[in-house]
Amino acid sequence: MNAPVTEEPLLPDGDIQGDVLAGFRKDHARYLFYRLEAVAAAKASLAALLPRISPLADVAAFNEAFRRARSRRGEPAGAMTAVWINVAFSRTGLAALAGEPDVDAFADSAFKAGMRKQSRSLGDAEDTAAPGHPNRWLFGGGRPVDAVVTIAADDPRVLSATHEYVDALLTARPGGWTLVHDQPCATRREQPGHEHFGFRDGISQPAPRGRLSSGALISPRYLDPDDPRAEAFARPGSPLVWPGEFVLGLPRQSPARVGEPAPAWRTGPSWAVNGSFLVIRRLSQDVDAFRRFCRESAAALAMPGVSSERLAALLVGRWPSGAPISRSPEADDPALGRDDFAANDFGFASAWRTHATGPARLRGDVPLPRGVSRTDGFPWPEADTDAVRCPTAAHIRKINPRDEASDVGGAIDNLRRTILRRGLPFGPSYDSDPAAERGLLFACYQASIVDQFAKLTNSWVQRPAVPRGRPPGHDLLLGQGEGLFATLLDAEARPHTVSASPSWVTPTGGEYFFTPSITAIRNVLAAPVRPAPERPGD
Repeated sequence: MNAPVTEEPLLPDGDIQGDVLAGFRKDHARYLFYRLEAVAAAKASLAALLPRISPLADVAAFNEAFRRARSRRGEPAGAMTAVWINVAFSRTGLAALAGEPDVDAFADSAFKAGMRKQSRSLGDAEDTAAPGHPNRWLFGGGRPVDAVVTIAADDPRVLSATHEYVDALLTARPGGWTLVHDQPCATRREQPGHEHFGFRDGISQPAPRGRLSSGALISPRYLDPDDPRAEAFARPGSPLVWPGEFVLGLPRQSPARVGEPAPAWRTGPSWAVNGSFLVIRRLSQDVDAFRRFCRESAAALAMPGVSSERLAALLVGRWPSGAPISRSPEADDPALGRDDFAANDFGFASAWRTHATGPARLRGDVPLPRGVSRTDGFPWPEADTDAVRCPTAAHIRKINPRDEASDVGGAIDNLRRTILRRGLPFGPSYDSDPAAERGLLFACYQASIVDQFAKLTNSWVQRPAVPRGRPPGHDLLLGQGEGLFATLLDAEARPHTVSASPSWVTPTGGEYFFTPSITAIRNVLAAPVRPAPERPGD
């Protein structure tokens, strides 16, 4: 299982924080947002927290053991639990702890500006009275934050106890850290893996390349080495990407060939290696408004066979089960949605299953994830270059063009725009408490906010002509602002337009952070302030 097609770099897994490349993958989490008050006290508290910060080596090892247990027994043993802690800092937090010159050394203009100054390009409200305006955010914006601590656990009781411990540790020293916002999150018990609009989430993720110190690959390989796709994919539909697209100082993805690396990012102070940029957006979801829009728009469309459920699937690119409309265009297929490999194995530019390659051939010596079949017997998608099956404005096509050329180049160039998505839903389900607030705490890691998150959001989501603009349209699931539209094509390729000024997703908090290496925290950010040398004559 650990024999790579391409030689891959050894990851400094004792130094990289664990959520970046491996992901905490817990059902419960809390995001604690802090304001730094006094540097000396803040550094001392950070030094006390340092031994509890979870490195990649620990998180990856647990995830692998968990995966193997689930593959063998169907469900992991109840004793297999863990609690993880990571920390990241905004531009202002780094400036206070490391100094302005070090922050100036970063080349990422979005990070240095902060999300508040970038909010207009994200499409956020400009009216100060509007709910989505930064002045009204719970954190960031009008309530600046300098750091975020992420705590994740399998057991909510352990999470609560760890949260109390961490908060007491950081706030014990007067004038150190002040808690600005505490955001609890959890997978939805009534629909695990689904966000509040009812769609399964997190199916498609890039697979970072690289070996751990144990010798194992961080992204397990399921494709038979003799399958021509094994060089490019860790599992069906999950492309291998060089780790430097997510972590500074590691080899990046070559734009010429999937198996070749490019030089690492060198865009910050020397201690920034093994660190990653973290974007967090708190997004409130108005389920009633989304459902009402789909009902009213479907009724107004002169497009045969488009119910409110199918219109929602066309806007997302998947059915609620996770089944892609590229493979099941007329109706949901829950069995397809449950199969993680089949639900992610499709392209837009070509029909991948051909006589030359056949279905993806899986290794026979490895256990498969729960719900995955060795034989993909689901209907295979036809080439959809005309976007009849999946609209170009569909959310999953907007943010992940897959095998399709985009405004940045060919399919390999798209790999350099990928992000590692994290985060969890918050709030109760709509059916249990319609009046309550609910939403998604979106989080993602990358090596460049400008070239990755900002490119996806400011450009691909918000502009109708990119990444591919024929037929044009905005991403109505995430798009912000007035005058947004999506173009749908019927079976005869005739266009039908859906217009909206979406109010069902509202930003209510956010900031750009940097997740430093454990070494950087120890030697720079938590290091005691050195007194200035005395000048002659003092």
